[in-house]
Amino acid sequence: MGRTTMNGAVGVIMAGGIGERFWPVSRPDRPKQLLPLGPGKRTLLEDTILRLQAVIGRDRLLVVTGEPLRPALLDARLPIPDARIIAEPHKRNTLGAVAWATAWAVARMGAGPETVLAVVPADQHVGDEAAFQRDLRTAIAAATQMDAVVTIGIEPTRPETGYGYIEREDTSLELEGADTDGRLHPVVRFREKPDPQTARQFYQSGRFLWNGGMFFWRIETLLSELERANPEAADTIERIAAALKAGDDVTAEELFATLPNTSIDYALMEHASRVMVVRASFPWDDLGSWDAWRRVSETDALGNATLGDPLVVDCRDCAVYADIEDLPVAVIGMDGTVIAVSDAGVLVAPIERAQDVRDVVRQLREGEQSSGSDG
Repeated sequence: MGRTTMNGAVGVIMAGGIGERFWPVSRPDRPKQLLPLGPGKRTLLEDTILRLQAVIGRDRLLVVTGEPLRPALLDARLPIPDARIIAEPHKRNTLGAVAWATAWAVARMGAGPETVLAVVPADQHVGDEAAFQRDLRTAIAAATQMDAVVTIGIEPTRPETGYGYIEREDTSLELEGADTDGRLHPVVRFREKPDPQTARQFYQSGRFLWNGGMFFWRIETLLSELERANPEAADTIERIAAALKAGDDVTAEELFATLPNTSIDYALMEHASRVMVVRASFPWDDLGSWDAWRRVSETDALGNATLGDPLVVDCRDCAVYADIEDLPVAVIGMDGTVIAVSDAGVLVAPIERAQDVRDVVRQLREGEQSSGSDG
């Protein structure tokens, strides 16, 4: 890809997906990353952009999303130039997001082999912005100085079965000109989402971290590691970059379609030969469902999180989201319940079953398709 390098890192924000577990509020024209779930009612995507730009700079950020979602992101008037909101031509999971953003950075931003890509999701809660930015700088420094892929791992606060895990070595590593505070470690291996007993073992051992889906690497490191783990994907990224650089978007999109529809974890991270992890010093949560939103939100004295000014009477530990202006919503005497009201539907469920919302969306979709075929 040439030897011309650019100063500093390029931030890649992955903002694909609608967020089905936030039904009925999340939908194609307002996906989860555009919901006001961040501090001060900012959207998750806006919050992510603001966190990264303090370290990387706004003009060096890319937001990568799916083609169907790009119009909604453009309409949101995010604090980033429209040209830096790029859309994958097809749905290819997080491998596709990384591949398209890498090729685009090389072809359209002049990124060279030594340029560090800082890849983060748009749907995470960060409880301490300054600590996050310190860890971000450490991860970028590690990716710059070491021929390794780097990730940020989250200190578990509970034996969680819904996250993947990273097993780290006890040995801590140092960096030139950077204070790692003993938080940089070699990675032993990545582990899939565990069963409850294994999750308890991971939590109690103190050697396992949650995989927060944040990755850092020099472009040349990414390609060399992919060459070993998935040589066809590495070759495809280089060919996409060449096509984009030549202005041949049609060929670039055709090449992209040949990529497997898989995660970057499976395609690369689980097979990489040299991986480092920064132990996060900030509170974190994956904002993937209604229970997570309640967990990270400001609550009243009885533990209720609300948005949209609903009336909540004698309720405890509830998540109440009223999304229709001028439609009164009242909830009485509920414990541990999620109530979400929008013009797309109404959800009422025990909050511990928030993960089941995706199955409900699937059943509703199948019902719509069945009704359509009967007509």
